Amino acid sequence: MVRLILKTELRSLFNYWKSLGETKMVLYIILGLLLLLFPLPMLVSVIFSLTLSFNESVLDGYILLLSITSAAVLTLLSLHFIIKDMILDRSVQLYLSFPISAAELFFAKFIKHVLIYAASILLPLGAVLGTALSMRFGQWMLLADSLVYFSVLSIFIVSLAYAFIFLTANILPIRKISEILSFLGAISFILVYLVLFLIGDAFTGMTARLSDMPVSFSGFLYDYEVLSGSLAVLLLIAAAVLAFKAAELISVRALSRGWEAGGRTVRKHRTADGRVRHPIGSLMEKDLRLTTRNFKEIAALLPYYLMPLLFIYFSTSVDAGSAPEAIGASQLLVTAIGGTLVISLFIGAYNTARDAEHFAMLKALPLSGRHIAGAKYGFTLLTTVPVVMAAFAVVWLFSSAGIGVLLQLLVFITLVSMAAVPVGMYIGSANPVVSSKNPVKRLDTASNIVITVAIFAALVLTAIILGVLGDDGASPVQLLTAGGVLLVLALSSLWMLRKVGARYDQGFKITYKD
Repeated sequence: MVRLILKTELRSLFNYWKSLGETKMVLYIILGLLLLLFPLPMLVSVIFSLTLSFNESVLDGYILLLSITSAAVLTLLSLHFIIKDMILDRSVQLYLSFPISAAELFFAKFIKHVLIYAASILLPLGAVLGTALSMRFGQWMLLADSLVYFSVLSIFIVSLAYAFIFLTANILPIRKISEILSFLGAISFILVYLVLFLIGDAFTGMTARLSDMPVSFSGFLYDYEVLSGSLAVLLLIAAAVLAFKAAELISVRALSRGWEAGGRTVRKHRTADGRVRHPIGSLMEKDLRLTTRNFKEIAALLPYYLMPLLFIYFSTSVDAGSAPEAIGASQLLVTAIGGTLVISLFIGAYNTARDAEHFAMLKALPLSGRHIAGAKYGFTLLTTVPVVMAAFAVVWLFSSAGIGVLLQLLVFITLVSMAAVPVGMYIGSANPVVSSKNPVKRLDTASNIVITVAIFAALVLTAIILGVLGDDGASPVQLLTAGGVLLVLALSSLWMLRKVGARYDQGFKITYKD
């Protein structure tokens, strides 16, 4: 049965590839070739040069750093794709409807994930590191040990991911698993880039401390000795078997429990309180419920709420080995304006495009497009401005700016959001998308391109303005001028809001996919 499941998974992968269409196939092939031609050779050469150049006293720390980095990336990727494959994909229930046991299904899926992650990440890393160590020490047995080490590490990490995911499934009710784990899956995919970003940025400072790492790979991964090398291999294999058995015990129990429960939910009916509410308030409550009822909604919006941190990072220049300087007033104000602009554009577009799913219901309501657009505008402001204010208030605590700058910061965030939200709503109402396979995909390609261009433009303008202001900061005249311009833009954007209301009256041009 395990072999049959693996053949079915392979056939499904080929069918998915065939269904992509020629355009996407060519695009993926080009991206793969670019990856093979540029980043991968560069990474291999860096690992080779570092392995051959480091002193033997820092080799232990260097190998440990490589192991931790690859394990962190593999853990986050495993969480994302195992959740997608085992929790969100309905093929698991289809498999279990046949005479296939939960243990057989787990074993087949485990082999699939280990092969994918080991073959794509850890085995190439083990081959590169092992080859470099073998060339340095003249012991080709180090290559085999390196492959064994990273293979066992991949098994251990995938086992840990399975155990975590299905331990959650054992503890929580079935109806909550999909929402929570899909949220974690989306966040983990974002954290992959964050881990690589932070480790790469801090690598220069870490190299000086590698000799102090409390671990030794001597006799196993370098300077090979038969006794210690053989013992290490046996211990690693035993650890991999134990990790696999623990993951199997937890996962099989969760799979059996989930199939028996059937994922059925019991809805609780609430009695109405009989109050008559204003239409705008009711529509804002509707949007709030649509956002908070499903973790997928939050996961889709969270990267954009974190965007100001990216602006702050890129606007801060810190030399390697030097202490970071406190954030200045002008830097804080300019990054707040850029970050608020990006968040407001995307959140406004996303919330407006979401109405395409239930647009027929909105048209049936005895409300004008002006009321619906006003409710959307108010809801987006309430879910954008306080969050950005709180984020930059925390950043202000670690800056050298005074209380006056904080007040200016709050005013600028409000004005930028008031000006940008209607523009985002106009973008989102242009050609919204309704996808059955990917419900959180609500913006078409053109809208995504416009917002992406706006993000890069905001980053460039932030850097330019900071360069113009320099260390002296903004003068009172410049601040008053910027505030006046933002106030005019915020008031004039109400004209854009009327255009959005007219689109609600006329009807959206909705694109249905899948």
